[in-house]
Amino acid sequence: MTTAAPQRRQPVQERSRQTVARILDAAEALIDEGGVEAVTTRAVADRAGVTYPSLYRFFADREEILDQLVTHHLAALDAQAVAEEQTWQITSVRDVIDRELDLHVAYYKEHPSAARLWLSGRSSPAVVAQVRQRAQVLAERLRQALVAANLAPSDTDPRVLLLVVELGDRILDLAFRDRSDPDPMIIELGRTALNAYARDVLDVSLD
Repeated sequence: MTTAAPQRRQPVQERSRQTVARILDAAEALIDEGGVEAVTTRAVADRAGVTYPSLYRFFADREEILDQLVTHHLAALDAQAVAEEQTWQITSVRDVIDRELDLHVAYYKEHPSAARLWLSGRSSPAVVAQVRQRAQVLAERLRQALVAANLAPSDTDPRVLLLVVELGDRILDLAFRDRSDPDPMIIELGRTALNAYARDVLDVSLD
């Protein structure tokens, strides 16, 4: 889900789909090289080798480009997360927190542009909308997993897990800041902080 404006036109013909793919690939390359601020419609069109009218047939502005990139990465990340979560044998709160953190670290290492877009693109309204919506969804998924495993009361306030997600986001932001491989000390200190918070707020043993 996103609160950003919908795309103007969905490509139907193969040639149009290829044009959209080139535009998105160009935007992702620009993010890799110069961060989210490097993405402008002019820079994307030039990098993709398409005319400005061609770009505007499919995207109204840079926000729609960023929105679609975020949507793509979220779909991939969440599909991977849900698939892995279904295989987890959860015996403690630590299991959930550690595995979710490791899953996100691995995805961002494999997709550096996703890390830059998700963690450093907060000046973009499209990215902000996706960040907030995804945090709510992930927090509820974690809450349900803990309740199902009898590791949290059924009436646990959703905000408890929302804070876990938001804190995790900040830890990842700091760990990946200006680097494609995360700072291992930040990850481990963040892991300790998240588990300590969960232990105190949920009032259960982590082990």
